[in-house]
Amino acid sequence: MFKNLFNPESGLMITMSWVTDCIFLSLFWIVTSFPLVTIGASSAALYDAVYYGYRRGDKHAWSRFLKSFRSNLKPGFLPGILYLVIFSIGAWGLIRIWNAAVWEQVSFGAFSAAAFVVVLLLGILGVLFPLMSRFNNTLAALLRNTVLLALVNLPHTLGLGLVNAIC
Repeated sequence: MFKNLFNPESGLMITMSWVTDCIFLSLFWIVTSFPLVTIGASSAALYDAVYYGYRRGDKHAWSRFLKSFRSNLKPGFLPGILYLVIFSIGAWGLIRIWNAAVWEQVSFGAFSAAAFVVVLLLGILGVLFPLMSRFNNTLAALLRNTVLLALVNLPHTLGLGLVNAIC
């Protein structure tokens, strides 16, 4: 029983390899996202590495992350800035509308509508970076494809936006 426990092909070792890759990919994403303007390239690289590492079974997902990060650094600059601007304005606006709703200057329906719009925008931006990692498009074509894909899959987009907002 213990003879095959440390075999590289055993279930335990494969699981430990996946866990280790997940930890390293998360650390790489945090380190490369630390300068906030690179969050777009970091997110695209994380998606690419997870897709090829876990779904396709490629080895060394972390090297895939670094390669994808380098290739998405320039195209991911403007979408990363867009993500930060929408997130910042959305958070600031929601706080202001919430305070106005508490003081009964606006209804909670206005807060709910604003929260829906912010969650939708965060969901659309959550679709943007995986598309950026898989396809080479201009920024306008990338944004158009992202909005179309996000609106066709609206429930998934709202769920993704809610996860982004909670995180």
